[in-house]
Amino acid sequence: MLTHVLREHNLNKILLSYLGLWPFQNELARSLLPISYLVLQMTCYPLVIIMLYDHWENSRLVFECCSQIVLLTTFVAKLTNDFWNHDKVCARKKSLAYLDFLIIITIRFFLFFFCQIRQLCEAMEKHWSTFTSEFETRVLKDYSLISRKFTILYSIIMFSMIAIFLMVPLTPILLDIIRPLNESRPRFFAVSIEWRIDKDKYFVPIFCYNMSIIVTGTIIMVGIDTMHVTCTVHACSLFSIISQQLEKVISELGIDKLSEQVTYQEYVICLRKYQLALEFVDVLNSMYRTVALIMLLMTGAIISLVGVRIVYVLNQLEEVMRFGLVIIGMLMQLLILCYSGQKLMDESQNVFYRAYAAKWYKFSPRLKSLLIITLYRSFIPCGLTAGNIFSLSMATYATVVRTGISYFTTFLSLKD
Repeated sequence: MLTHVLREHNLNKILLSYLGLWPFQNELARSLLPISYLVLQMTCYPLVIIMLYDHWENSRLVFECCSQIVLLTTFVAKLTNDFWNHDKVCARKKSLAYLDFLIIITIRFFLFFFCQIRQLCEAMEKHWSTFTSEFETRVLKDYSLISRKFTILYSIIMFSMIAIFLMVPLTPILLDIIRPLNESRPRFFAVSIEWRIDKDKYFVPIFCYNMSIIVTGTIIMVGIDTMHVTCTVHACSLFSIISQQLEKVISELGIDKLSEQVTYQEYVICLRKYQLALEFVDVLNSMYRTVALIMLLMTGAIISLVGVRIVYVLNQLEEVMRFGLVIIGMLMQLLILCYSGQKLMDESQNVFYRAYAAKWYKFSPRLKSLLIITLYRSFIPCGLTAGNIFSLSMATYATVVRTGISYFTTFLSLKD
């Protein structure tokens, strides 16, 4: 049982359970919920493509369609990242041989995702059983409290923004009731898609469909993002414990042989715990590196496309609010992704700094050899990557935003 994980991160378990991505929940829910969400998101692609085809000569709608395709791709990517890693999934492989290709890759992804989430949760539980001293437990609890507060705050912010986003299309209806005109005000939707039917007549069904697309997409983002941050913060806690313990062990080194033996044993224990932290980060990175790369690309595209779309509707407050919330949401997601990666790099680099500050000339030969190993391994900070191409850091965040703005100015000049 995941006693410690469920106690400290129960909210993450609830969010992943709504997506059917919690590996320890009912098997039927794990099978039906993710595929249902995926199919629902995929149904929006044909409608956006039809709209793009029908309004190809309208540059404003072309930019809007492109931005919607980017957002849909982000939702789908978060739900189905790393599906091509099916070689890492051994269970149920033969039983899938005769299914349809799309179902095969979808199920293979979810099996991979369940295996990775299960591995991370079991590793976190193992860490709580391994790091058992009063100091270690206190650090783990402090960091888990940070991740829990983040999960609550991030969920509130994202769902509040989505509530505002969904309320904007209802403004004309409310104004028709409060301050009626001779004719009804024109209606619009949070997500503009082409149905080729009378949108005023079927406003309620279309609005409900739009709402389901947006709400499920938000649940996907919140559930997966908060789990990613929770695991990253947990990794930070491990490196924090190890760096402080390493400093303590080195500082307590005495000159007698007995003291050297005790220090050597404690140093070896620190290195074993350090190895556990490195293995945990490797699993975390392998799970999220693909979706992180997609997030970098999609955020740059959103800044460019939605920014141009806002320029077209500067005189329409509702539209500016609608598209502004999209940009803010994407920038917030990317900031969280890069900032958590930066903190992980900083905490892991502290191990190197603490070891580097040691008075190595007082060490015995075997302690010097351990110190050399520590310095060699910790010299390059441990962190997360986007597709093994970019490191997730604040420098990467600044680069993506700067690139998005440069493309925005380019598109703006083409518009003029």
